[in-house]
Amino acid sequence: MKLIQYSRILILVILAGCSEKFNEPNIDYRIEFQSLLSSFEEASILSFDKVKVQDSKFYLNYLEELDPQKIYFLKKDLSIIHNDAPTKIYDNLRSIITLFYERYEETLHIRKDLLWFHKFNFEKDEYIKVKRTEYFSTISEKKEFNRKILKNLIINEMLDDKDLESVVDELRRTYKDRISSLKKLRASDKFGVLANNFLSQIDPHAQYFSERDLENWNLRMNLSFEGIGAVLSYENEFAKIEELMPGGPAVTSNQISVGDKVIGVGQGEEGRIIRVVGWRLDDIVDKIRGEEGTFVQLKIQNNSGTSIVKLKRGKVLLEESDASSEIFEKGVHKLGYINLPSFYSDTECLNLGNPYACKSAGNDVRKILIDFNSKQVNGLVIDLRNNGGGFLYEADLLTRLFINAGPTVQIKGSNNEVDVYSTWSTRRAWSKPVVVLVNKFSASASEIFAGALQDYKRALIVGQGTFGKGSVQRFERTKNGQFKFTDSLYYRVNGKPTQIYGVTPDLELPALLDAEEYGEQKYKNALKPSSIESTVFYKFNNEWTSTIMKKHQARITSSDFYNLLSEIKSENESNEEVSLLFNERILIENTRKNRNLGLANLRREIAGQPKFESYQDFLDFESDGIVLDEEIDQSLQALIDIIEDKKT
Repeated sequence: MKLIQYSRILILVILAGCSEKFNEPNIDYRIEFQSLLSSFEEASILSFDKVKVQDSKFYLNYLEELDPQKIYFLKKDLSIIHNDAPTKIYDNLRSIITLFYERYEETLHIRKDLLWFHKFNFEKDEYIKVKRTEYFSTISEKKEFNRKILKNLIINEMLDDKDLESVVDELRRTYKDRISSLKKLRASDKFGVLANNFLSQIDPHAQYFSERDLENWNLRMNLSFEGIGAVLSYENEFAKIEELMPGGPAVTSNQISVGDKVIGVGQGEEGRIIRVVGWRLDDIVDKIRGEEGTFVQLKIQNNSGTSIVKLKRGKVLLEESDASSEIFEKGVHKLGYINLPSFYSDTECLNLGNPYACKSAGNDVRKILIDFNSKQVNGLVIDLRNNGGGFLYEADLLTRLFINAGPTVQIKGSNNEVDVYSTWSTRRAWSKPVVVLVNKFSASASEIFAGALQDYKRALIVGQGTFGKGSVQRFERTKNGQFKFTDSLYYRVNGKPTQIYGVTPDLELPALLDAEEYGEQKYKNALKPSSIESTVFYKFNNEWTSTIMKKHQARITSSDFYNLLSEIKSENESNEEVSLLFNERILIENTRKNRNLGLANLRREIAGQPKFESYQDFLDFESDGIVLDEEIDQSLQALIDIIEDKKT
């Protein structure tokens, strides 16, 4: 269990860690790579076939991992890829990394020169393709593409009422800084890119940490942290929101979501926002973090466009991730609602030997259920949206609150042995109808809990298919660092994996995001497990009738909210080309704002709140506490259907 805690703390400190000066050690990175490979072969549930690296496809995939959008390399660069002996893995990878940085620096200089010497024409009717499928044939082709990239960047800034001169000046400074930052790269930085991209070819959840990374990490190994409460990852030059920590400023703002890209950072409430696209991730983190009580501005980009979010940095404490609850009255029905942001637990208290006296997700939910029973609540919705998991035993404990006895999850280790978590000492606290609300970012422990209640037919699952992370990672030392790797897999009590497949809802709710762009299935090398034998368990006598399904579908079909959501999603998916004609972009931007405002006001209508008067009012709004939204409302309606269906 401590291994799970260890990985959890890593996540917590990413945006709060110190940036101490670190002297580059004298390390033989060839030996370090051999140590990494040997450790992986000995400990991981995944196998690495050295013969595969003699296949040029292995190195082609590696190159594509470095440049997935095909904006750096040229077609002629593919000649660097060739069959070679397994003993030359490191040499081959290093040559690709060296070329990558050469092409990356070349791209930065192309953009810098264009910003100084090219006059952009915003009245020219032209487009840029959103996705590239081939590498550049020539440098000229690469320059032309980067001209369009810059033109698009400038238009995006001008749509925020900035003048052309200031935008160009800012971009010039940005690329000057990026070139300067590139020259400061350490050998350990480049080795980290080499090692992590190599590991991604065999295990998408594996990650290498240099001693410098570990130094920063260990300085903040505690149960609280200062920052905005978000985890950043790096993808295609962009810093992307990977996870939002419960109780943190980022999640409580209700303006930032997992998958959003951070394209600019400003200090204070009115400070100049600096574009950070292409910056080193740790440099972006340095800009975002700061003292508790100070402000930071983030310029966010997502499918809805760009927006400026002002956040007050704060200390995020474990207890701020508590389960919260609300009682909604719908006609004659009194319905309970529990929002569970993570499967948290006070590990220090647990070590004292009395788990039922400790603060944890399971114990807190149990208290809420006792309160709901005392208030004659008729049914329950458990909201696991954006719950990325936590402690395994909390998922087990939470499941026990809703079943009499039996298995809750199966775990298969690298030795192929299967351990079954079971309980024959019931702590069942709720016997009434249950709906579990999930989305694409419900992962790990969330999937264990939702999957178990679905298998037992104890709860109706509503929402979107979950993330599909059914693997467990632990840490292993290398000669000069440490790495994280997959060492076991979760399985449902019926023997089916959650890995890749996740949990499929009984009632589907439409969503704006493209499910194919998120979740475990996006990883090319995601482990594809087979099923194992089912455990012995006894299902509840619950049947989700066709009447429940038909009523749900009728509500979705007649919903103004979901109809507008569908229109926006269809338009987003059809936009494979972006117009570079400024006047046309103004029209597109105004249409986007009006649609988003319309969507927000439909949410307000559902919540029984007054409409926003303007788009700016919508951007400035900060919710306080639990607010009824369209997905909660649909879950409550499904819960009513279950209750009424049981009466007939």
